Amino acid sequence: MRDEIRDALRWPLHSPRRLAAVVLAVVVLLVLIGSCNRQQTTTQGAAVPGRGPAAPAPAGPSGSAAPGKAPDQAAALETARRFVDVWASQNTDQAAWLNALTPLTTDRLLGKLATTDPRRVPAVRAGTAKITDTGGGQLTSVAVTTTAGAVSVRMLWAGDRWLVGDVQPGAQAAQ
Repeated sequence: MRDEIRDALRWPLHSPRRLAAVVLAVVVLLVLIGSCNRQQTTTQGAAVPGRGPAAPAPAGPSGSAAPGKAPDQAAALETARRFVDVWASQNTDQAAWLNALTPLTTDRLLGKLATTDPRRVPAVRAGTAKITDTGGGQLTSVAVTTTAGAVSVRMLWAGDRWLVGDVQPGAQAAQ
């Protein structure tokens, strides 16, 4: 048994290609684990460096009940529609726009939106919202109609509220 373990540990050292492959595999594995950990922290509504503590759950229908309770799909619809309303508001400066989007989005999406000029968002106003896919209760997709066509909004349950994890203009065929 010891010889097998010793041979397995020496295997990468037999050639530079093997060593490079093992090092690359370890680096990829560490990046994937770190990415999953960051995503889990973000979607659970925990504090993230540079952004302060997690925002409190919004009052009203977008919040749902207490932490640990099952996500309310109606709350997902309301949060998606509120997000698209803010996202489509073109008559605002970028700082105010991002500030209004902050309690509705994950940190990852907020980082992507930080480079967006709100005046270049094709829509002007949100219309109706419809759930198009539920992913086991913790994820759901919502199609929101706008003045520029349908927008697909990917919702993530953060334990106490729904957050928008992604937005794709024109990506939703079903309305």
